[in-house]
Amino acid sequence: MSAAPLPNRVNIRKAVTRCAKYSGCLGSEQLPQFAALLDPARPLVDISVEFGENEEGRQFASVEMDARVVLECQRCLQPVHCELKAASRLGLVPGDEQARQLPAGLEPLIAVDEVDLWELAGEELALALPVVAYHPQGECEPPKSDRDDRSDKEERDFTEPASENPFSVLSALLDSGDMKEK
Repeated sequence: MSAAPLPNRVNIRKAVTRCAKYSGCLGSEQLPQFAALLDPARPLVDISVEFGENEEGRQFASVEMDARVVLECQRCLQPVHCELKAASRLGLVPGDEQARQLPAGLEPLIAVDEVDLWELAGEELALALPVVAYHPQGECEPPKSDRDDRSDKEERDFTEPASENPFSVLSALLDSGDMKEK
């Protein structure tokens, strides 16, 4: 994708009429809510938005997003780099009623005169984030806890089974005749 900056706002009518395509990059200045997540080695979100009208006369915007973020691995609690890619096809509608009437395959984007491309990029990035992040299997170890710092002796004492059977008391009572069957 292009390394040019993406315009902030676009007039819907003009963009759809021209079948305009906008491509560019956004950084932490344009997406401050994601500044802490963007990879310092490549702190840009590449986005491409193409406007048009389908055979049924519905206005749409096709969005493609590519970003690299750094999240916390849920196994080892160390940084994990995630490559995010997303593609959406949005139906441009002025309100909720029209949004409910969109066919399957089109997600609603409620906008009247203009579309905020920076906000759209932020929404696509938020939707592309994984619920939980992990390193690939075998690339990380769980964090050490206080329990892992015990000496070997304490660990053996903790894990060795008791040598006495807990039911031996019952056995002794039965043998002594104190417990009689009723």
